[in-house]
Amino acid sequence: MDYNQLYQNSYNKAFEEREHLFYTTLLEAKKALQSYNYTSNEYLKETNTIEIKKFEYLKLDPYSKVTNLFNKRFEIYDENSINNIVNLKILPLLENSNIKLEKTLDTIISGIAAHDALLETSRIMTNNYNLYELMYNLNDLSKFKLISYTSDVRNTPLYQKLENKMYPPAKPSKTKISQNNDENDEFLNVKEVAELTNYAVATIYDLKHKGQLPFYKKGAKLQFKKSEILAWLEKGKGITKDDLNEKANEYILKNR
Repeated sequence: MDYNQLYQNSYNKAFEEREHLFYTTLLEAKKALQSYNYTSNEYLKETNTIEIKKFEYLKLDPYSKVTNLFNKRFEIYDENSINNIVNLKILPLLENSNIKLEKTLDTIISGIAAHDALLETSRIMTNNYNLYELMYNLNDLSKFKLISYTSDVRNTPLYQKLENKMYPPAKPSKTKISQNNDENDEFLNVKEVAELTNYAVATIYDLKHKGQLPFYKKGAKLQFKKSEILAWLEKGKGITKDDLNEKANEYILKNR
């Protein structure tokens, strides 16, 4: 028996099933107008329930003895680890002890593989949350795959492409706010923008997500250019330049 092939086939099958299930879950959730955060959290809860109900036996005696040995395969063997751990450790253990298993060894190995695939899909979903959220919000799941990236998913070309699609880089403002605009220009955080515009912080985030508010990202830090926020206020709220200059001066005095 090639236990390595058995494990790989069982793992790949379980992984593909979970990947397809999550994909169809997202499609259905989108039609139901559910948020990505709610959908992914509910899916992960379901995954945890499956792990407990379907694979709990792997953690209980006598199956835990086989599982624990199998999970040490990379620690014990450098090559052909699965076949070696089964043939040289697990089978002798079962033959030389009074351990009685209701399930066959093939079934146990397949179960371990399916359990590993379940945990790996959950890990990938968690690590790639930002990428899948972008796909979901853009209603573009055509490139959805459960892929394990070696670095931060936000550094991948796919994420950056989708982010630029979701949040197009702000175009340089052609509106002249005041003669001292360049001198007074600075970057603001979300709370400062909320104070400047008299909007709630949650509203600022909402406008940013809708692409209605120009912003910049430096790593994970969200920033806004004051001159562009003032230009956006003038354009969107219809206030006069005198009103705008007065608001800018009040903000500067307040934050000195």
